[in-house]
Amino acid sequence: MKPDVQGKLVIISIFGVAIAMSIYAWWHNIHTGNQVIEFFGVENATRLRHADSIELFILDKATDGQGKEQLSTSAGSSSVRSKQNITNTPGMVHLRHMFIQDHTYRWDQGAPELPPRWAFALRFKDSSGTTTLVFAPANYVVEHVESGKLLLMGDLLDNLIRYLTESKLITLDDVTEP
Repeated sequence: MKPDVQGKLVIISIFGVAIAMSIYAWWHNIHTGNQVIEFFGVENATRLRHADSIELFILDKATDGQGKEQLSTSAGSSSVRSKQNITNTPGMVHLRHMFIQDHTYRWDQGAPELPPRWAFALRFKDSSGTTTLVFAPANYVVEHVESGKLLLMGDLLDNLIRYLTESKLITLDDVTEP
């Protein structure tokens, strides 16, 4: 073969591989949230990613929350110790993205039977509704409050807590058992 024909074949091969890799990346990206969509539903998954407002609730460890705002969960009501809007906190794009990725959760393991002790919650709001996630870091449980469904998070819950503490939005005392 002539060198100029070999060069053209190499260039065509490179473009072919690039196109094949692009198609695979596109396909892979589409399917990284299938279980999330099945669990939360399309509307809630979209809200987790694109909500207009995100609020952080730090929950009381004490069970007597007379006169305080309450957050109703499948394990009963939890008193809200503090609430803050964190919509414009740097890094929120990555936090939102984490919640819509299948690898964030342990789909192969069931949620524990004992009711978790909730430490904090995130509420995602837009014009069409609200999606609230409440977290129990001691046993890696997250609940979608509006549906009452429980799910185990993987190690990314530790990263979420690290992000919130480094951003000075919570303290480690807020998320550890007494």
